[in-house]
Amino acid sequence: MTADTHSTPGGYTIVPAVVTKNEDDDEKLGRVKVRYPWMTDQQESGWIQVASPTAGKERGFYFIPEVEDLVLIAFAFGEIDRAYVIGSLWNKVDKPPVDDRHKRIIKSVAGHTITLDDTEDAELISIVDKSGKNKIVLDAKNNVVSIESDGDLSIKSKGKLELSSDDDVSIKGKNVVVEATSKSALKGSEVAINGPSGVKVNDGALEVM
Repeated sequence: MTADTHSTPGGYTIVPAVVTKNEDDDEKLGRVKVRYPWMTDQQESGWIQVASPTAGKERGFYFIPEVEDLVLIAFAFGEIDRAYVIGSLWNKVDKPPVDDRHKRIIKSVAGHTITLDDTEDAELISIVDKSGKNKIVLDAKNNVVSIESDGDLSIKSKGKLELSSDDDVSIKGKNVVVEATSKSALKGSEVAINGPSGVKVNDGALEVM
């Protein structure tokens, strides 16, 4: 049987390769170019599609390997022109983000992290930005949800916004402003308004200083 010029060298069906390019795909298909083990440092493949857990019309998991990442290439029917990236590989140079089998992590190049922590008696879900100072944490063990910001925190709604609790509600700040363009109401079986230097109600009769 004669050698097929479209077959991989040695008849390989799966090989590791190093990503050489992940930008400027002329067809914008999220493809990459790689360097195979049999290539020199100056050579690279053509554009190769990247397999995804889901892929459809403008949807799916979009995680493109970075340049210098080690990836696993599969060749359909052993043909070198029908290659696909089927996964990425950690190695001695590029190690996993953590060494903990209880954690499932998505971590970006910048350092943004989504963590599903199944550690017994410390289970939680967290979304943390690269600074580590801005985060959302769902603490399953203590049944607590927390949002932390190292700067401003903004909540906006074009519809109704409701804050309710079956327990106490506390609002604290250096300066607290409550403003309404039409009506405002403060209701309760007992209402207390305290200020160390005084209390004012503008356009009303109450002014205690």
